[in-house]
Amino acid sequence: MPQPLDISVALLRPLAARLDEIGADGAGLLAALAIDGATPADAFVAGAEVDRLLEVRAERRGDRAFGLTLAQAAVAQPLGLLSHLLWLSGTLGDALAHAVRYYGAVSRRTQVTLDVDERRELAALRRRPVAGVPCGAILTEFAFASMVLRARAATGGRFALRAVRFAHPAPAPVPAIYREVFGVPARFAAGVDELRFARRELTRALASADPITAAALEPSVAVLATPPTDLTARLQRVIAQDLAAPPTLAGAAARLGVSPRTLRRHLEREGASLRVVIDDVRRQHAALLLGRGAAIKEVAIALGFSEPSAFSRAYKRWHGRPPSAMSR
Repeated sequence: MPQPLDISVALLRPLAARLDEIGADGAGLLAALAIDGATPADAFVAGAEVDRLLEVRAERRGDRAFGLTLAQAAVAQPLGLLSHLLWLSGTLGDALAHAVRYYGAVSRRTQVTLDVDERRELAALRRRPVAGVPCGAILTEFAFASMVLRARAATGGRFALRAVRFAHPAPAPVPAIYREVFGVPARFAAGVDELRFARRELTRALASADPITAAALEPSVAVLATPPTDLTARLQRVIAQDLAAPPTLAGAAARLGVSPRTLRRHLEREGASLRVVIDDVRRQHAALLLGRGAAIKEVAIALGFSEPSAFSRAYKRWHGRPPSAMSR
């Protein structure tokens, strides 16, 4: 049975860069996951394989708290668009609200909630598995440690936890780094992944706040967090990544996480083919590029046509008039 594709390339690329910085072969991790320069940021890979590759690196280093080690290496700069959005938010409460809303941009196997206990003046950030899909200990601890370290840095060291609990078993023995990072003893085998803190922490202003930039980033994060479920729409996005060299059926299927046979049958049910979808994406992008004032030769190259005359014939077929009519 194929593994679910539930960890985002948008997270893994910057994570791999941090792995390289600590000598843990981030480039090799990306290669093992078949992530290269052409892989779109909104693609997802099998989280179980990511867990396995991280565990191999932790074992090589003899590091029983590898997720925390990695979080310490990553605290200097945000990991991807979602992380940028969080720490450009106005307050810690705003940052966590964004995390809850857009966590799907980085993971489809866990859901984040922010629960507030008004009576006890407590708040808790919790991660729960989606549909019973387990999350490896390294990424769980990395996510929590990253959040705590960034929150502490963005509040001048004032942010403090009341408790941290993990559903997975404790490493034996528990390294001192857990107390150093979280500021409280970590509890394991607790049945839940949770950071608990005073409710007033939510009102703390972030030194890194930039609401204007955050508002500009949010639409892009929203797109990553809610990928289209329709296979044709997803195929269009894959094709649009590089119209100069559109994918083969097998290549497109691999990017979409389906078999070539499944993709072919889907297109047949839609009364389409890969060539038809490529043609439609080119048509849409031609209108956009010409509308922005691009020259016909530039558009032809961007869309993968062998020469401007071939693009002009295609454009006339699409619209009944030559592309030069756009400039009149």
